[in-house]
Amino acid sequence: MKNGKKMPLEEVCSVEYGTRVVQKRDGGSVYPVYGGGGATFKMDQFNREDRLVIARFGMSEECTRFVTGKFFLNDSGLTVSPKNGALLQRFLDYQILSLNDDIYALGKGTAQRNLDVPVFRALTLYIPNDAKEQQRIVSLLDEAFEGIATAKANAEKNLQNARALFESYLQSVFSESGKGWVEKKLGDEGLLEIIDGDRGVNYPKASDFHDEGHCLFLNTKNVRPDGFDFETTMFITAEKDGQLRKGKLKRDDVVLTTRGTIGNIGLFSEDVPFDNIRINSGMLIFRPDKRTLLPSFLFELLRSEIVKGQIRMQTTGAAQPQLPIKTLVNFTIPVPTNLDDQRALVKKLRAFEPEAQRLASLYDRKLAALDALKKSLLHQAFSGKL
Repeated sequence: MKNGKKMPLEEVCSVEYGTRVVQKRDGGSVYPVYGGGGATFKMDQFNREDRLVIARFGMSEECTRFVTGKFFLNDSGLTVSPKNGALLQRFLDYQILSLNDDIYALGKGTAQRNLDVPVFRALTLYIPNDAKEQQRIVSLLDEAFEGIATAKANAEKNLQNARALFESYLQSVFSESGKGWVEKKLGDEGLLEIIDGDRGVNYPKASDFHDEGHCLFLNTKNVRPDGFDFETTMFITAEKDGQLRKGKLKRDDVVLTTRGTIGNIGLFSEDVPFDNIRINSGMLIFRPDKRTLLPSFLFELLRSEIVKGQIRMQTTGAAQPQLPIKTLVNFTIPVPTNLDDQRALVKKLRAFEPEAQRLASLYDRKLAALDALKKSLLHQAFSGKL
């Protein structure tokens, strides 16, 4: 960009922290409360309006975000305002949004990334001499971002529809239960065994985890709504594995998450590329009796609305949702007594699923492309190419 200068953020901007909130005391129902992440509850007062929020604590890769309308900013976030009219607020917000990756890199800590605010204050901003140039860039970005927002909303709706398509089909298949089907309790020992993880003194500490090793130790990112995901993994040694008692998987076991994000599932089939796997303390193992219940049928049943609806009704806890075993064992499930009927149902679902997955993948790619376009436009805007 021409006709301007670079200056440290703290020389031309004021950094303003949000206000600490005690939810039980300060709760309300009107304005969303934002901080390091998305809104989780509401207040009856607001302290910001139409601003870019920068996360201070619990930073994710999306550590800067526009919040539209009136909202309450808590002390896990901050905003930045121009000093002495050197910058237009909207121009400043866009420029800081363009620095999202740099700001995320300023996070310190492993369990929870926290913003290094003094280093953030020293970030370099570009200050055009001409306010008209700022307004030109803001107008271009406003128009482009509005179009992108509309396209994203449409893609997200289509993505939801693609996912709902399979869920609806799944529900319709299980609703066809008739002759040869019986209603059972999930805790019926004739169907399956429910196994908890080892939560004793030998439960792994942070220092026990390694990037590779003898036994995969499942984390919440590994167990998703429709199966396992091993993009990120952590392992424990054979020695640590040997110190633990319960919680080790056998082939054809099904895993269910029961704390935090509840109801995610995984089937330890022959396709899983690890031989030794343990669950963490927020999961359970379901070990079907293959004489009465096929593992693949149990997997499909657990991701159906028949079970999901019961999970929603029986989950307890707001800050840390959980589903105790004593509640889970009373869930009712429909089961064909004939294994061939179970097998046929699974085959029917597996034949339909790829098309729904293809559509979902298509809209996932569209959303990723739109996010990449936003980054590209911001880069062009603040490198003199827009």
